[in-house]
Amino acid sequence: MLLLLGLSSGLLLASWSLAWSIPMLPYIAGAYSTSLDHAIWSLTFYLLAWALAVVPATWLYQRFGELRMFQISLILLMVATLPDVFSDHFGLFLGGRFVQGIAAGFLTPLTRRLLIRYAPLRWQKTAADLSIVNLVLPLLAGPSLAGWIAYTWDWRAAAVLTFPVGLLALGMVSALLRDDPREHLRQPFDWIGLVLLAAWSATFQIVLNRGEDWNWWDAPAIRWLTALGAVLLVAFFLWERDQPHPCLDLRLLRRRNYVLALPALVFGWGLLLGGNSLFVSALISHANYSAFWAGVVLLPMALGGVPLIAVMGPISHRVNPRWLATICFGFVAIYGFTTRLNLHSNLRSLLLSHWIEGIAIGFYLVPLSLIMFSRLPQRRLPAAATLQNFVRILGGAYLSSAFSALWIRHGDTFRAHLVWQSPTAPLQSMLEHWPVRGPAAQALSIQHLTTQSAALSMQSMLWLWGWMALVVLALVWLTKGPYRRRAGQIRRVTIEQQIMESAGFDAEPGRQEDVEHAP
Repeated sequence: MLLLLGLSSGLLLASWSLAWSIPMLPYIAGAYSTSLDHAIWSLTFYLLAWALAVVPATWLYQRFGELRMFQISLILLMVATLPDVFSDHFGLFLGGRFVQGIAAGFLTPLTRRLLIRYAPLRWQKTAADLSIVNLVLPLLAGPSLAGWIAYTWDWRAAAVLTFPVGLLALGMVSALLRDDPREHLRQPFDWIGLVLLAAWSATFQIVLNRGEDWNWWDAPAIRWLTALGAVLLVAFFLWERDQPHPCLDLRLLRRRNYVLALPALVFGWGLLLGGNSLFVSALISHANYSAFWAGVVLLPMALGGVPLIAVMGPISHRVNPRWLATICFGFVAIYGFTTRLNLHSNLRSLLLSHWIEGIAIGFYLVPLSLIMFSRLPQRRLPAAATLQNFVRILGGAYLSSAFSALWIRHGDTFRAHLVWQSPTAPLQSMLEHWPVRGPAAQALSIQHLTTQSAALSMQSMLWLWGWMALVVLALVWLTKGPYRRRAGQIRRVTIEQQIMESAGFDAEPGRQEDVEHAP
């Protein structure tokens, strides 16, 4: 039990290192004297590194051993957290976030494998479900805890929590787990493919991060970087096509269920991270919420989502995953179309809105994974899981940047609409009813105008998310069913079976050899 606790702590820590920064973006912007759209780079740098590190993670722990890679990843995560606590240089802070993302990318698949491997036989399926809860729980409940820490002490204190939890996990696992050198495998790995993958991924991320600063397509640098990214992407696809051991199995993109479920998976992850971080930032920056109360607004997501995630395995055994996905994105659409963010929004309505979003998150990962992995033979599940994790995490980074740019640009547009009559007419109208007179009233009215334009922009983002949820849901219903993939297996394949097989374990020892069905 102590070993499982230590392993679970490692997986929780990988998500916590991302979750604590969600309500801290305005604080990061203030601490480093930068803008809010630059502060969101703390998310995108982390997610980009996480996505890239997932790709060689399996090869690394097979080559150097599971215990050694767990130790290296945790130590790397803690060392990279030091700039969050002590550095006043924004570049060093972002470098630390990037290295933290690399450590999280190593830890995520490794910890899931270790949880299943060392759990008692009768608890292995429970450990598979627990790995999902451990991944998502900090992202739902973490912002509230981080906000309370920032409100009580300092925003940097949230990062300090990494050290006691990391040392505890490192000590417990190192004391109870022994590495077997006979299990170290010398397998080939496509390092050239990984370099090309990192090159085009980082190039497009730079375009999204700097686009608003450089005025997008009006800037030659943006056009050249976009062209370079496209060339690198084509080179990556051409290289991977003929590789016997590709870093990503792109042949999976020929499968109908796999490729049609990917947009829903990416959108859900982008909303969970980028969307919620912008919502919290709007509350802190323009609605005078503290980090604590802004984090509390997201707390109902954990109360509504975590219990559902915990029981989603048994539910998914009996219900068609397309209907479960319909519940997910139906609730996302309700969240987008019914949430109201303005000067008169009260805490109760915001709590209810995010409880609805939490219910949607409860139906998110398990049904989409069942759809994507359906009709795949067991031998292809590890590669399918790696590609799924890479696309989901990288897509979350891209959407976080895109949502940030849209929110800021829409805010400028709404502010321009509010003053279109003349530069002072709306302000003059406000001043006539303002309780304060003189220069102070002018400053307050300008702040009121800025706040109102930011709220209108966030309202348009909520509508966008509602329509996006309906679009990706339509794609989900174009997938094929029923969701079975093996000859001789009558019942529907369970999520626990898929998780175990994607981690390299046979969930049903002694059954007949896998037979791949036609896509």
